[in-house]
This record gives sequence, structure tokens and C-alpha cells, in this order.
Amino acid sequence: MEFFRRLILLVCVCAAIWLAYLASLEPLVIVRSEDFIEKYKKEIRPGSKGSLIASEDRASLSRLTLSEYITKATKGRIVKVQGKEWDEFFKNVNAFAEGKNVGKEWTKRLPNEQHPLRVLFFKPVEPPLNTVQGNFKKDLDNLYLALTNGQKTDYLNLEYKQYSNDDFRIGSGFSPYPDPPSYLLYPYRHYSLWIVLIGLALYIFLPRNKKPDALRYPSWRIVLGDVFSLLLIVTFFTIPILVVQGSMQIFKEGWPLLIFFWPLSLLGIYSMKLSAWLASYQIILMKDRLQLSTYKGDREYLYNDMLYFQPLIFKPPRWLIILMWLASLLGKGAARTGGVGRAMILSSSEAGSIGIAFRDGLYMYINITDQRGNIAFPGAEKILDALKEAGITEKKEQKVIRSVGFETIGFPAKLED
Repeated sequence: MEFFRRLILLVCVCAAIWLAYLASLEPLVIVRSEDFIEKYKKEIRPGSKGSLIASEDRASLSRLTLSEYITKATKGRIVKVQGKEWDEFFKNVNAFAEGKNVGKEWTKRLPNEQHPLRVLFFKPVEPPLNTVQGNFKKDLDNLYLALTNGQKTDYLNLEYKQYSNDDFRIGSGFSPYPDPPSYLLYPYRHYSLWIVLIGLALYIFLPRNKKPDALRYPSWRIVLGDVFSLLLIVTFFTIPILVVQGSMQIFKEGWPLLIFFWPLSLLGIYSMKLSAWLASYQIILMKDRLQLSTYKGDREYLYNDMLYFQPLIFKPPRWLIILMWLASLLGKGAARTGGVGRAMILSSSEAGSIGIAFRDGLYMYINITDQRGNIAFPGAEKILDALKEAGITEKKEQKVIRSVGFETIGFPAKLED
């Protein structure tokens, strides 16, 4: 149960991140208000810095009527609309362009970044745009809507945008500008928080097999181990997704990142397995035996089968320490300083344990302290007292074992020299 408790939480967190960046490639319509009167005046104004019209063409352009200028500027792609629904739509778009407050329903359609043109995003199937969506032919196709009320005609510029996997790149992420609002580009993101909360609730409330009078690791240490494992896995799982900004797109554009980062998350899986083992690790001392309980079940070991017990010290392998020092020396600046610090900590790291040798050649490891020498398993003195009362030989010789830490869950295992 302890392993599945953590597995459920991990799956929920990873699923939440996956859904948060599961991009929708459905087309969108970018809507902006178009003031052709102001634009016309600006184009024909002599010396206008904003004009894209050459000086020699400005005279001929000024001879056009406003209606002719609009036809030329829109290339004739104007669709006249009318009706109460369109009146309301134009009213809100124009009010938004003027900086007026039009409510959350409209402000949520803003791009993710601050965009100077104050454009709005819609799905082409949303009313009333669904009545004109058949006029769009291709990506970046422009269409102009005209709504006439009395003597005044308002115009909207509609740009049809069809997204694809090619819009997601390593380094730049989602490249089209402006970015659509998150709720349209990542429509499943609002489910992510609920999925995480479900996983967290199951992690907390699933029943735990706590035996009365059992010696066990403190809960706070187990929780810290779970947090470390989860952060380790989620970090390496998430980096490719964040860089590309698309869950599915990492398989096409971000596969080099997958090859490098996702295998590293296996370190977190191992750490999670270790944490689950420690969470279920319980020792019950009886008159003639020692009962060990883990997530694999219960096993009993008779004192009569034990040959001796002795103090053990676990230290990191020398090759790992050498690699850590080499990595620190290859770094520069702050990276080198941090690397040296980590190498020094690893070099001085050692964890205390009780080793129990059995007559059949097997060896039991009961870890007592963490790698900094702090007591991690309260009640260790009770184990020593029970072994002494059972008449088991105590060896004073302290044995050092070089290991990456597998022995903390490798039970029983042969004693290594």
C-alpha cells in the first residue's frame, strides 16, 4: 500500500502537468477593432511616420474616397453583418479597444502577454463568429466585418490562425505572437489542480499498516523523503515540457530533451521506492524473535538463528566521490563553488547501522542514523537490548561498507567486504 500511495500521488502530479501543457491545435480567430477613418487620415497625412505608403503614392491615395480606400485596404474582403447579437459583439470589442471595462468574460480573451493592439481571441465556432467562419480559407487569412447603424459603420478585423506542432520549438517554446490566452491554448489546464488535490488526498488518507508497539521511522522523515523523491521525478519529467511548452510536441520537437532528462527521473523512482520501504519498515521485538514488516509483507527471524551483531558505517562509493569532485572542478564561478560544497558533503557522508549476521550467511541491516549522524530510527537501543538479552554475540569491530544506499532496503543481503 505504501508504494501505491506514492505511485498514485506521482501519477496525479505528472498527469496534472501533462494536462496543463496539452495544447489544443484547433484554429482561433484574432479579433481587433479597425478604425478606417483614422487610418485613412494617417496614411494621406504628409510626413506621417506611421504610414507605409510611399510619398509618390500618397497623392493618388488621397484622391480616393473613404469607401474606395476601405475597399482597397481590405482587398474587398468585407462581410456585412447585422442583428442584436452582432450589435452586442461590436459594442464590446469597440469598448475594449477604447480601454473601457467590459467584464471578465472579455478580458480573459486577452493574449498571455501584454499586446499593444489589444486583440481578443475567439474560437471560430463561437457565436456569432460561427456565422462567418466559412469565409476563412487558410492560415493567417484576414476578413473584415462591417456593421452599419444609421450613418455610422464600424469595422472589425478578423485574423484566422491555424496552429500546428511546428509552432512549438526548443528554446522559444510556443512561437506565434501574440500568445492565445491559456484557457484556449491549454484547455485542460483548469483540471490540473483538482487532479493534484485528489492525488494528495489519497496519499494522506489511504490506510496505513501501523502495528502497535512497533519501532518505525518518524513520519516527518518519511514525508521529507517523499517530497524529495517527488521533486526529483517531477523536475526531470517537467523540464522538456516547459522548454517546448507542449505535452505532445515534446515527442516531435523536444525528443533530444526526453532522451537526456526522462531517464534521470529513474533516480527519483528509486528514491520513491526507498521511501515507501522506509514508510512500511517496522520492527517488533518478541521474546524469541524479531519481526520485520515491510510493504512486501512480514518476516520473522529467530534469535537462535543469529550469529552476531556489530556496528556498521555506510559511506558513498569512492568512484561516486571522485566523479562529484571532477564535476565540481569542471564548473565555473558559482557552479564550481556549489559543486565543491556538494563534493565535500558527500565525502564526509556516513550513516550508522546495526548489522546482524545469520548462521546461514545472510546479513541484516538496520539503519539507525542518517548520513549526518543524526538518529533516524528512534528506539534503536531497544533492539540492542533485545539482542543482548537473547545472548547474541556482540562484535565491537566497526565495519565500513561502500554503497550508494541500496542496503537500506536490501534485506537480507550478503555482507560486502
